[in-house]
Formats: sequence, C-alpha cells, structure tokens
Amino acid sequence: MLTRRQLLKTGLAGAAVLGISRLLYGPWRPDAPYEVPKPQQFKVLDAQSRTALAAIARVMLKGALPRDEAEFETALHAAVLGCDTAIAGLPGAVQDEVKELLTLLSGRFTRRWVAGVSSAWNEASEAEIAHFLSRWRFSSFLLLRSGYQALHQIVFAAWYGNPQAWVGIGYEGPPEFVKGYWHA
Repeated sequence: MLTRRQLLKTGLAGAAVLGISRLLYGPWRPDAPYEVPKPQQFKVLDAQSRTALAAIARVMLKGALPRDEAEFETALHAAVLGCDTAIAGLPGAVQDEVKELLTLLSGRFTRRWVAGVSSAWNEASEAEIAHFLSRWRFSSFLLLRSGYQALHQIVFAAWYGNPQAWVGIGYEGPPEFVKGYWHA
C-alpha cells in the first residue's frame, strides 16, 4: 500500500523531472503564423495549419516552385490557398480528419514528438521537414503512411490544379470545349 510520504516523494520527483525536461527543451515561444501576403478568405485552415502546410508544401514542391523570391512567396501562398480550397471541397468526415491531422502537426509538443520537427514550422529547415515526410512515407505504421498520403495528395492537387503551375510542366490547360462546359 502506498503511504502518504511515498505519494509526496513520488509527486515531488515527478515535478522535478518535468521541470528539468522543460528546461532542457528550450525557451518557450509560440509559433509565428504564416503571414498571408494579401487578404484572402480561408475557408477551413487556421493560422497554425497554414503555417504547417506552407512549410510542408515548400519541401514537397521543391523544384516546382519559382526561384525568384517574390514569385516564390506568391506561388507558395497560392499553394496554401489551394490546399484550403481542396480541403473545403472534401466530404465533412474526411475534412474533419484532415483538420485533425493538421491540428496534430500544428501543436508544439505533437510536432516535436509525432512529426520529429523540433523547430517551429516557419523556422524548420528543409532537411528536417524532408526527414519527417520520409519517415511518415515509409513508416511501418499505416496511420503515419496515410497521414503522409493525405498531405501529399492535398499539396499536389492544390499546386497542379493551379494554372500558374501548368507552364512549368508544359500543360496548356483543358481543351476549350471542356472549359466552356465547366464554366457555362
């Protein structure tokens, strides 16, 4: 049976371990949200989800995004806005699952322990994000692989569904009769 003295000692030891681990983790500062270059109405994504998706898209779309800094930021913003549009178009249950995934990745502690990204998303290096994506892509856990696939499909659908991306891959767009059909 646990005595009162043992309970107090255990509680104090636990508090000391938590305090020391917090000091070792480093100073606390909130993640800076992804700054939107111009006002847009995001339908689904909150600031933390936009920040995480911007960092992930930056790595997933490396080589596809423009090299010029101003064009790069505009294209990255378009990709994040496209992700928001793609998520908003999903069925409600799937949309909720994607939002839960992004909430998991946006949390300071879950980003560190589940994704393995120790820095805030806007400060994380490309190598650190690429390592996280690779671990999830080739994980032995189906849940992590599914999370990677969801991120991959959303980011790529958002980018390659954008006419700005078509020039880089030599796609001239849908045929005229299809354009007229969809925009009638």
